[in-house]
Parts: sequence; structure tokens; C-alpha cells
Amino acid sequence: MSYYADFILYPMLLFALLVFSARASRSDRLIWLGAATAGLCGWTLIEYVLHRFVFHRVPLIADLHHAHHAQPRAYLGTPTWLTMLILGALVFLPLWRVSTLNVALGATSGLTAGWLWYGTVHHVVHQRRPRLLATMLRSATRRHGLHHGSRQPGNFGVTTALWDRLFQTTISSRGF
Repeated sequence: MSYYADFILYPMLLFALLVFSARASRSDRLIWLGAATAGLCGWTLIEYVLHRFVFHRVPLIADLHHAHHAQPRAYLGTPTWLTMLILGALVFLPLWRVSTLNVALGATSGLTAGWLWYGTVHHVVHQRRPRLLATMLRSATRRHGLHHGSRQPGNFGVTTALWDRLFQTTISSRGF
């Protein structure tokens, strides 16, 4: 099933990026770690922007996303080949061109980890599996449930509520 491809291919990609980068010098590993941290933190903002402005407003993509809202437990997702192509073409290659291979690998690793965590959290909040992780992610499940169930747009962050708070798009459970 293509839905699960992210959960197989992205960990493999992350492992390959880590192995390749681990052969660098100590100072290069620190630079890689800084770039990876920036990529991971940057992912949370990218996730918010994509969800708020692309998934809910861009024709065709919004139609596909509305299908997800209509059937939140259906196994729908962006094809892995497309997300990997976008990651390579819009992140890795431009960063490598303007910086170093080490920085490009680090930032790409961070974004990849962020994408994988997003996919995992999104899967868990909708499927409630695995149960232990679903229990640990109760607040994310509640926030995302409000996103799906409210007529008010908001709660666009799946992995974090930070950007919803900052941009005042949090849906309060009190008014629901």
C-alpha cells in the first residue's frame, strides 16, 4: 500500500544521510547538527504554512485535502516519490549550490525527520494506532480533531501548536 511508503522509505533515507554525514570531521558534524536542527525547526513552520495556505486554498490540492476531511480515517497521502522529488529539488540542491554539501545534508535530514514525524503524528491522531503513541499524543489528537470538526479555520499545526498560537489561529475547545 503506497500510504505506508513514507514510513519505510524516509527512515531509510534518514539512515543513509546520517551514515554519510557521520564520516565528517567533528567540526563538520557540529555544523551538520546545527543545519539539521534548523531544518527540523523550520519544518514546523513549513507544515503550518502548507496546511493553512496550500492544503486549504490552492485548487486541486484543496480538493484532495477536503477528501481527507470528509474521510479522515481513509489512507490518503501525498505520494512519496513526489515529496522526495520536492525535497531534493527545492531544498537539497539549492542549499548545496549556495552552501556546502554538509549543510545541505544536515538541513535535508532535519526536514526529512520533520516530515516523517508529521506523517507519524498525523497517522496516529487519525488511526489511533499504535495505542501507546496515541495515548502520548492526546493533545495533538485533540487539536487536530478540532481542526477537522470546527467550522472555524485553525489548528493548522499537526506536530506543534506553536505557529497557531503565534499567528492566532488556535481553535479553542471551549467554544466548540
